Order: sequence, then structure tokens, then C-alpha cells
Amino acid sequence: MKVFYKILCMMILNFSFLNSAHAYPHFIGHGYPSCINCHYNPLGNGPLTDYGRSVGATAVASGMFYPKKMAEESVASLSGFLFRTPIQDHIRTQLNYRGLFLTQNPGSTIEKKQWINMQADGQLILKFLEDDRLTFVGDFGYSPPANQTTTEKSKNFRTREYYIGYRISPEIGVYSGFMDKAYGIRIAEHIAFSRTIPQMTQNDQTHGVMVHYLKDEWEGAAHVFLGNLTQESNIRQKGLSVMMERVVGEDHRLGFSVLKTFGDYLSLLSFSAHSRLNLKEGSALLVEMGQTKKTTQNGSGDRNSRYALLQTYLRPIRGLYFVANIEYLKGDLSSDSSSMRWGPGIQFFPIQKTEFRLDTYNTRNFNPNASTQDNWMILLQTHVWL
Repeated sequence: MKVFYKILCMMILNFSFLNSAHAYPHFIGHGYPSCINCHYNPLGNGPLTDYGRSVGATAVASGMFYPKKMAEESVASLSGFLFRTPIQDHIRTQLNYRGLFLTQNPGSTIEKKQWINMQADGQLILKFLEDDRLTFVGDFGYSPPANQTTTEKSKNFRTREYYIGYRISPEIGVYSGFMDKAYGIRIAEHIAFSRTIPQMTQNDQTHGVMVHYLKDEWEGAAHVFLGNLTQESNIRQKGLSVMMERVVGEDHRLGFSVLKTFGDYLSLLSFSAHSRLNLKEGSALLVEMGQTKKTTQNGSGDRNSRYALLQTYLRPIRGLYFVANIEYLKGDLSSDSSSMRWGPGIQFFPIQKTEFRLDTYNTRNFNPNASTQDNWMILLQTHVWL
């Protein structure tokens, strides 16, 4: 607990320093506290709405490659599929490619380099009724195998979401299908402890029904799910999750999440407190602290874990962001061991529909009974979408 509180104090001090420099996580720094403004999924992730595409073109991407006399309305008009303005209201499509050049332990005798095709998929959106109250969202595409040397090509394709959404009113919506669980902050880094420990990574989607609520200062979701129905029944994780956030001081969000899953071999209970702070001018800060209890059938894998995350994006000019991550993990509360991961990065959107990102991560393990070498990673990511 002493180490945990020391890390918390470090986070608070770091926030005090970053507050003057500003930071950017997701879009709350642009004045959009709710993800439903730009995404069909009200909790974020997945394809963008027409409005979200326009925001990406005019507020996120750099304008340096457009003529100075070109109006923002003209830039926004190029945000549709294949840089075209939609000519009908009911069908939207999107193509995505994301590649990663990974270097592990650079400069050492065990240095390893590889190119990973992270994502290559297509997305289809059907929308009907006034204000797009009824929507269908689905995607299908390439997924990198866990073992990059596998020859089972057929297993490299999958869908990560397909669901039907219906807004009963502007305040309440019901979403049914295959989607991410409602829990915590959906940061982009799938390796973050805040995603791996409560099992919220890129392949942990579930079939279920989610109810979303948004009114005034409050936003929340309750999600009942049956697990991934494409898996064998004995390994599916059924359960319930709840996420709630409240606007504080007009620009910030404070909230909590609770997740309970159970199956034949594993039960999991996870809860977290999180905040998304708007630091103005497209800048913001994310903080999440949580604890997870895993119980296995035979007791051999029982474990209580605690994690913390601080993530910032510093925006000096439009299109360019300086990224910073600090993570803490106490993988087993009964053990004296813990881990820290930190790293700077740069994210650049030179033009709409194009992203480049460079990240450096250092992971250090603390164990009073053993000495381990730091692990370094350099990640260069390319993302293009149409």
C-alpha cells in the first residue's frame, strides 16, 4: 500500500507539472465530454459519424497541407468515404489499415525487430429514422495472430463488433450485439494494465445488451452479456458491467466502473475510479485507478491486482501531440513485487485520414528477492482510413 500511495503522489505531482503544458486524451479536450458526439458506439471506439469525421478533419488533423484560403467547411466536405461528400443518408462505409514497426530491447544483444499488420478491415453502417435513431454497425477484416509465425491464415480474419442501436429518446439508447464491455476509459493502448488486468483488450468483446443514458451532467451505461458466443461454452465469460460519469466544473468528467464476469473456470470482479480532465485547446488528461479480483475453479490462479494509469497528450499546434504514459501494476497484492511502465511519444496527423505515431516504453519490475533487466520497446505506427 505504501508503494501504491507513493505512485499516487507522483501522479498528482506530475499532473501539477503537466497542467501548465496541457495534455490531450481523446476528445474531451476539444469540448466533447461524451463519445456519442462523434461515434456510433456511445462509449467510443468503432466507426465515426459524419460529424465525427468532420471534427477529425477540422479539429484534429493538421491544416498545413491545405491552401491557406481553403475554408474549414471545404476541408470538412472531404471527410467522407474516399474524400467525398455523402450523396445519400442511410449507408456509410469505412476502410482502415494500421501497421506497426516494433523494436524490442533496442541496441542490446537480444534486439528484435518486426513489422505487424495490426488492422485491415472494412466497416458498414446502416442508419435510419430521424436523427439516425436506428443504426446497424458491423466490421470485418484482418486480425494479426497471437503467434506471428502461424500458418493458419483462415484464423487471421474476424469481426470485432456488430450491433444494432436504437435511441428510444435523446437520453436513452439500447444497443444489442457484439461489442466492447462498458468499463473504464477506452484508451487506444491495448497493452495498458488498465485494459489487460480487467480483460478489456482488443479481443475481449462480448455478445450482450447495453443500455446507455445521457442527460445534463450524467452519463452511464449498464451492460449485460453472455460472453463471446463464437467460443466454446465452457470458456465464455458471462456477466454484468456498469459505468457512470458526471460532469464536474463544466469541462471535466469523474466516474467509476464495476465489472463482474463468471465462467466454468474463472470469475472476475473489477472496479475502478477514473477521470477525464479538459485542459483546453484540444488538451486533456486521463487518470484511472482500479483493482481486480480473479478467482479460479481450482484456486491455483486466485489473485488480487491493483493498477493505475496516467495518460496525457500535449498539443503544441494543431495536428501534433506529445504523448506521455505512466502506469503502475501490483499484479498480486500478497506479493512484494510490482511493475512500472512509462514512456513518451509523438502523434501526428499530417492530413485528415492519416496518422503517424512514435512511442517509447520502459517497463521496470520491482522485486526485493530478484533483479531483472528493464524492458524497452519502440513502436512506430502508421494508420490510414478512408
